[in-house]
Amino acid sequence: MSGFHFKDRRALVTGASSGIGKALARQLAAAGCNLIIVARRQEQLNALADELTAKYAVEVTVHAADLTAVDAVEALAGVVADRPISILVNNAGYGVLGSFPKADWGHLANMIDLNVRVVGELTHRLLPGLEEQADGARILNIGSVAGYQGVPHMATYAGTKAFVNHFSEGLAWELRKSNVRVCGLEPGQTASEFFQFSEKEGTFMSRFGLLSAEAVARAGLKQLRSGRSRVVVGFLNKLMVFGLRLFPRPVVGLVVRAMFRDMA
Repeated sequence: MSGFHFKDRRALVTGASSGIGKALARQLAAAGCNLIIVARRQEQLNALADELTAKYAVEVTVHAADLTAVDAVEALAGVVADRPISILVNNAGYGVLGSFPKADWGHLANMIDLNVRVVGELTHRLLPGLEEQADGARILNIGSVAGYQGVPHMATYAGTKAFVNHFSEGLAWELRKSNVRVCGLEPGQTASEFFQFSEKEGTFMSRFGLLSAEAVARAGLKQLRSGRSRVVVGFLNKLMVFGLRLFPRPVVGLVVRAMFRDMA
């Protein structure tokens, strides 16, 4: 499947109303790809759809939904049944940061549901249709470098991204003889609504090694074309991931604790 292209295909992008998801939708549309864009916020999705159809003359289907709601993934799979896709982008997700004992369990449970269960269920439901695409298909899962180690004050979030990272890698191996390629996109801190949502905007880690959503999206789509199974975005993030292989876990833990001390 060398030379995979986006023109005249259809992609499903979850979490498309802002951040990396919005940047991915724009760049896919610029490449001539039709879209199904999904998020909770109808108004933002409608504005994005109007922008992309006017600028790139692509077909954009809007589906506003909270994917953690009962039967929401099943309903989205029904939309895709009427508009078959060859690219699935599992981008929807968010972080709850701060002390685990003091956190509201409902917020943590909802994050786990969106970051883990929805990614797995949506992929499982849509994979048969992706495998039917004679000219190849792609899955892009948005993980994180936070998934490479336990992170104090982000323990649950890091755990959910560890799932996405490992799920992507394992599924890529499972599907290596099929016509579907899976890529895990693993950025670090990215300019988005993440820290605003988690009420940690302005902290050290909300500024450290900050990447633009556009740069992350470009890196992901580049690797999606090539069929590579994993991409860590950003020099500092690549250096950090490499360093994790060299140092004992207790040393890594001390460094990470110091880096995330203001997340408490």
